[in-house]
Amino acid sequence: MIKNQEQLVKIINKLIVVFLIIFLLSISNSIFVNQIGYYGVLLLLLAKYWLTKENPFSKSGLELPLIWYMLSELISLILSPYKEEALQGLMKRYFLIPMIYTTVASIGNFNEAKRVFKIYIGGTLVTVMIYLYYSFHHYISNLYSVTESGPSVFQYPITASEILTFTVIFLFAFFVNEKTSIRNKLLLFIGFALSLLALFSTYKRTGWMGAAAGILVILILKKQWKIIIPGLVLVIIFFLTQKNISEVNIYEFADNNPVLKNTFSTEGQAYDAYPFGDKVIISDYNEGLEIYKDSALQKKVDLPGAVIRFFKWKDDYYLAYLIDTRFLLLKNKNGELIPDNEFISPGMTYDFAVSNNNLFVVDKDSGLTVFTDPENPAEKFHYPEFSNVINVFVDSNHIAFKKYEGGFEIYELLQNHLPGKMLYSDSDKLEYFYYSYPYIFTSTQNDFKTYKIDSVKYTLINSFDSIKNVRKIVEAENKLFVLSLDGNVYVIEKNYPDNFQLIDKIALGYIPQGMTADNNNLYLTHVDSKRSRLLSVIDPYHPSNIGRLALWSAGFKMFLDRPVFGLGDIDLAKYYKIYKKPYQKEIQGHLHNNFIHILATLGLFGLLAVCFLFYKILLIDLKIYLAVKTEPFVASYSLGAFAAFIGFLVSGLTELNFWDHEITTLIWFTFGLNLALLKYVRPDTDII
Repeated sequence: MIKNQEQLVKIINKLIVVFLIIFLLSISNSIFVNQIGYYGVLLLLLAKYWLTKENPFSKSGLELPLIWYMLSELISLILSPYKEEALQGLMKRYFLIPMIYTTVASIGNFNEAKRVFKIYIGGTLVTVMIYLYYSFHHYISNLYSVTESGPSVFQYPITASEILTFTVIFLFAFFVNEKTSIRNKLLLFIGFALSLLALFSTYKRTGWMGAAAGILVILILKKQWKIIIPGLVLVIIFFLTQKNISEVNIYEFADNNPVLKNTFSTEGQAYDAYPFGDKVIISDYNEGLEIYKDSALQKKVDLPGAVIRFFKWKDDYYLAYLIDTRFLLLKNKNGELIPDNEFISPGMTYDFAVSNNNLFVVDKDSGLTVFTDPENPAEKFHYPEFSNVINVFVDSNHIAFKKYEGGFEIYELLQNHLPGKMLYSDSDKLEYFYYSYPYIFTSTQNDFKTYKIDSVKYTLINSFDSIKNVRKIVEAENKLFVLSLDGNVYVIEKNYPDNFQLIDKIALGYIPQGMTADNNNLYLTHVDSKRSRLLSVIDPYHPSNIGRLALWSAGFKMFLDRPVFGLGDIDLAKYYKIYKKPYQKEIQGHLHNNFIHILATLGLFGLLAVCFLFYKILLIDLKIYLAVKTEPFVASYSLGAFAAFIGFLVSGLTELNFWDHEITTLIWFTFGLNLALLKYVRPDTDII
């Protein structure tokens, strides 16, 4: 009987190793596989405990704050108006906490602990290489300038950035601290450089800030003042001296040949240009509307938000469209643009068009809204059945929709502005669709095609294999200006009957932010997106910053309504709809800040518990580092663990990463591994 039990324990130990490896290799790339590994190890350890009656789990020093945290979850659940949803949140938090103890219990000696870290880092570096491969294709397709985000490979880019933050910080800690051979130093540097490149490739500021904070902490603990002081000075100089590149390029057409007629810079970020008589009105993201004549700024029209587009509605009425989806009505009085009114559509606006003096607005969530009178914007017609639309095109008799799924629909347009009978429909996924009666233009990664529609069908009339990945089309007289993601503007001329000919190409070398045209000129606005991305950290007009401030404000109002125990561990979208301002249309279920979100969901009682928990983790990590700072390998790991947790806290100022499954996994695992290494190097050290 005893022999059979010993054999069974040996089998369990081997299976623990297998599931532990699965867990380690999948931390950076698969929640599903990672959970298989984690729960496999946990259940096997419990089975071993049941067989041997020997408790494999040891104290972590976090028992008191963890109990307090778990109690806050439980009380908030009991008092929550949404108990079922709060229970799901509670179970997610509870089930991951044992990972601390599972990590320590699954490691039998110091060499095993080292091996665990190496497998984790090795698996993450494989993930890094895969991510860099997709990032390269993302880059050569010019998608960074369009999406302001890296590719989604294994998880959302923002989550990938925070996972990579841990990798970057750990490898930097080993590179700076570990006394090893030149070969190993070189390997560590290569790993660090690749991870840093992958982190940058996510294009997410949250991860960048966390990594910067962690690296700074390492340099401070290592007293590298010769690096820190010049580095901080350079950063300060950068933010004080750098400005966004923002310029307007105007091309004139002489004998069908585009010639650069004028170029001038703007003070903020030129998002669009609109010809206004002998002047040009710039929709400047930072500065409102700017009116230029012959490259000289004539006047500014201050607006209450970041403006991204300006256009004519009816008679003397014009509209400025703001980044927060507000429409500002301006009236032209003797050449002066006077703000007159503001209004919004019911939902999350994706596109709009003006036709027959009517403003057609499509909201992806709430459908089509038609505004008919600029003097009375409240007079509108709403058609919720036309939801899930991201582009709208309108002429006198038709209205066309580009669907979110990629297809399109064309309807006849009735006199009461209501779309009538559907004339054409295509569910094929299209990367780009443009409609201008009687033609349809589509684009994929391989070509650009033109179709003509009649009463029963649409027929292919032209195909341009040299034009791919179209982003935008504008028309002027008989010309089409087609912007592609490779930074080219293709000039296509319509020759009767029904023939489109490519007559020229403007190689820009950048993706313009805005493109408009009149009968004589093409207007392009250019903002350096890479430089803007760095400066956007301190840009109060950036959409992400505006959105976060709105979320934090609403979160604090939620806290004031239920200050002690909060609303429960739930998705807060339903409450955000109540507390937000009408024009704040992007609805999110979390508040993009660990502390504000926990304050709203678990109340002050829960926030104090979490702050105490974070304090204890920092204190224990620091104690471990100070206890083992002369020990090879362990000192480097403990230094990295402490700095990585600092990085997590900094990232958590702009993201709810504490309740992100992948990040919570990394927090508990790296802390548990820190305890395991201490256990086998300095077992008598009191860190509790």
